[in-house]
Amino acid sequence: MTVSAKLTGRHVLAWLAGFFMFMFAANGALIYFALHTLHGEALENSYDASQAFNKRIAQAQAQAERGWKADVLTRAEGAGERVMVEFHDRNGAPIGDLAVTARFQHPFDAALDRSVPLASDGDNYEGVATPIVHGRWTLIIEASRGGQPMFRSENKMTVADTAAD
Repeated sequence: MTVSAKLTGRHVLAWLAGFFMFMFAANGALIYFALHTLHGEALENSYDASQAFNKRIAQAQAQAERGWKADVLTRAEGAGERVMVEFHDRNGAPIGDLAVTARFQHPFDAALDRSVPLASDGDNYEGVATPIVHGRWTLIIEASRGGQPMFRSENKMTVADTAAD
């Protein structure tokens, strides 16, 4: 015995309504996740960014000619991260008299970026950036003398979650 059903206008209307409801739900989910997840980088002005890039290349070449090295050490301190930096010239002598800044740059959310000036005790520089959430970061160390950039380094790092279990 075979049962056959007739395809009526109501059936077609129900199928179309179900299809479009599914499409609206899928689009709504995609819009929600696009607005509430990681954001891409946005440049204010690409021309200015390209000129800044060329300037950074020239500064990197001058830095390489100076032969300076930096020993960077970080450790958790409270909700933040302590940064300690020692600068040495090509002969290993310590370098003083610098204005040094450490910047923790989040890879996805610029609102989480933290910057801290590092105070000098003569040869070494240190400071604490707070609060730093656990995860991947880029630690940027910048040193200048007399307003002129002298040294820059970018260090990839992971800040561990130090909460007690």
